[in-house]
Amino acid sequence: MAKRNKTKKQPVAANATNPSNSATDKIGSALAAVDNLAESDNGSIFGAMAEKLKLAKTSHDAASEEQKKEASESYGNDIQTLVGELKKLVEKNKKIEADNKQSLSRTKQLEESVEELKKKIELEKKELDQQSKELLANKKKNAEDRAEIANKMEELKELELDAENGFAAKHMEMLESFEEKQNKLQESLVQKKINLEKEVDELTKAKQSLNEAEKALLEAKLHELSSKEAELDEKEFQLNQEKILIERKRKQAQLTNEEASSYKISLKDEIEKEFTYQISSLENQKSNLEKQIAQYDQGEKQLLEKLSSFKDIERQFGDTTPQQLLGDLANYKEQVADLKFQLNSKPSELLAQDYSELKNAYTELESHNRNMQVELKEKDRQLNKSRKSVIDLEELEKRRRCIETHNKLLEAAQTDLEKRVTQLVSMQQADSAFPALLKLDEDLRARGNTESVPSLRDFAQELQHRIAWDSDEQKELYYRLEDIWLFIAGLAMSRLHILQGISGTGKTSLALAFARAVGGGVETISVQAGWRDKGDLIGHFNAFEKKFYEQDTLQALYKAQTPAYSDRPYIVLLDEMNLSRPEQYFAEFLSALELDPKKRTLTLMTTGQPNGPEKLIDGRRIKIPENVWFIGTANHDETTFEFADKTYDRAHVMELPRQPDKFEINKDLEPVTYSFESLEAAFEAAANKHNSQVTKLIKALDDSDLSIILEEEFNVRWGNRLDRHLFKFIPVMLECGSDLGFALDHMLATKVFRAGKVVGRYDINKENISNLVDALNGFWESQGFKSKPEASKKLLDIAKKTASNV
Repeated sequence: MAKRNKTKKQPVAANATNPSNSATDKIGSALAAVDNLAESDNGSIFGAMAEKLKLAKTSHDAASEEQKKEASESYGNDIQTLVGELKKLVEKNKKIEADNKQSLSRTKQLEESVEELKKKIELEKKELDQQSKELLANKKKNAEDRAEIANKMEELKELELDAENGFAAKHMEMLESFEEKQNKLQESLVQKKINLEKEVDELTKAKQSLNEAEKALLEAKLHELSSKEAELDEKEFQLNQEKILIERKRKQAQLTNEEASSYKISLKDEIEKEFTYQISSLENQKSNLEKQIAQYDQGEKQLLEKLSSFKDIERQFGDTTPQQLLGDLANYKEQVADLKFQLNSKPSELLAQDYSELKNAYTELESHNRNMQVELKEKDRQLNKSRKSVIDLEELEKRRRCIETHNKLLEAAQTDLEKRVTQLVSMQQADSAFPALLKLDEDLRARGNTESVPSLRDFAQELQHRIAWDSDEQKELYYRLEDIWLFIAGLAMSRLHILQGISGTGKTSLALAFARAVGGGVETISVQAGWRDKGDLIGHFNAFEKKFYEQDTLQALYKAQTPAYSDRPYIVLLDEMNLSRPEQYFAEFLSALELDPKKRTLTLMTTGQPNGPEKLIDGRRIKIPENVWFIGTANHDETTFEFADKTYDRAHVMELPRQPDKFEINKDLEPVTYSFESLEAAFEAAANKHNSQVTKLIKALDDSDLSIILEEEFNVRWGNRLDRHLFKFIPVMLECGSDLGFALDHMLATKVFRAGKVVGRYDINKENISNLVDALNGFWESQGFKSKPEASKKLLDIAKKTASNV
């Protein structure tokens, strides 16, 4: 600024002392002003122009006074023309820059739309593939069900034919034998009667011709014949009685046949009803599948239309490849995320109105600025036409500077406006029903780095040492390697754990130490007496305040879904879980954990709220993430409740020993954060590897005397849930280094022989327990297990003490 002022004053002084040199001084002053203008903008165009002007000035200085006078006028004109061209170039450059910014903005918008379209197409393709797979699986299952129904119908028909043939043949044989016997007896009786009647007639005729002695003999003979006749009558009476009995048996046989026919008819009706119902349900399934197929076809058409539009976009981009576009977009990803976050939180109508008014004011200021710039351009053109002196140009330069200052003030006002709008949006966000969850969205956007889990055997051994040493608190925790195996296998088996044992055995410390050892998340929830429903656990919505009271459990479920924790194990520790009844306050969790992981959700409110957190579904439901485990600690005394069967059956139960063995801890292990996905992959690989071995074990267990005694004497059975748990639990135990017998012993002790099923019952006697012990030992010997069923025998010894002698 000082240099320019100095250059300005020199020609004034020259004009005052020597008026004859005014043209030359004006040219010098003009050249100095051009130099100052070139220095104010160091662009390549102005630099080149400045060089040309400097050359012109050098040639002017080298010329004679007459040449200077002759050329002064033309030089002045040339300089004015150059200055005008400089102004035009400045305006043109600004316009080009504005066009470039607009073009970049449009390109960015197109790239964002292309990227979103690509992601949407990929997601829809994945969903379509998944739905196609499910449809094929449903079709296959439908065909298998139809085949099974057909087989059952054939078997039933064969059974009916066999039953009909068997009943009919047996009854026919009995009736034929009775009728044959009856006919023979009747024929023999009739023949004897005929013979006796003939003898009586002959004797009567002979009686008349005999003498008295002969008459006496005849009387004796007649008496003998009469007695024989009486015997025959008696035999006839007996035959009639037998006939009556035979008739009764025949009627009973007919009645039995009728009953069999009625039973067959009722059985046939019942089976027809059952299969009619199954066929109806299968037809409904078929109808639903056809509707799904129609929906898939419609979705496929929509996808094809979107793909066609996507190809049109590709044609518009020409030779530019998606990789190049992605490379250009790499620098703007973070800005796009922030803009999306701002778009998700829409301001209220009042804020929008304020923003609109402020925007109109800004537009007016911009319009005024443009008018001033147009006025400046007009004055520049007038200046070029009238060929004013360089001093006038400097005056205009001052005005330009004033306009630039004015523009800076406008930019400052715009910045203040943006800050105010941001402040208003933040105030609106503060009115959201879930402020804590929104803060988690903001704080936990960065994805954490994780490492893959090594082999399960190495993982268990390493985990024992990582759990044993807490470097932050300088604290040692000793757990048996067998307990580490059981804990890891329990993670694979169920998302709900129950840690039991007397106080001081390290139940709470095990859950906390595991989260610390694997670099996972953990949230401790102190269960309170009197909890009745899920609202006590996760919070509730206050309709009057329009605010959700976000309890720690809700924040933990949301935190586990954020990018920072989504690939890390997360523990929700329910301390003193049975101070209230889990079947009440934890009931919805128990039901949700039985569902497919994609369907595990909890409803927070009936209607969604605006400006809600990103991870909520429809603004009102929250997902129970797959990487979350609920671990509850339990003491059993007069202040606590007993767990119901539904809780025990769904949970992995562990009882920690009082005094575990100590060992030398490796304290040099570096902190690590293990990946949840790699842990699940290790569990799945173990299940696939040992699937056949577990299948064989379950079949042997089902066919053993142990299961027969449990069912007949204790009325204890197991279903599909226990089979699923065995297929998940035992393979992980084997991969960690456990014996098959030790793993099965733990499952039988916690699932079958536990209190309420075998232990603690007063309707069984010691003989039942002894039979069960013998069957257990026999099964262990038949399978050749290395370890003994110590946990199961310990429970059976307790049951034997409480059992009666009768």
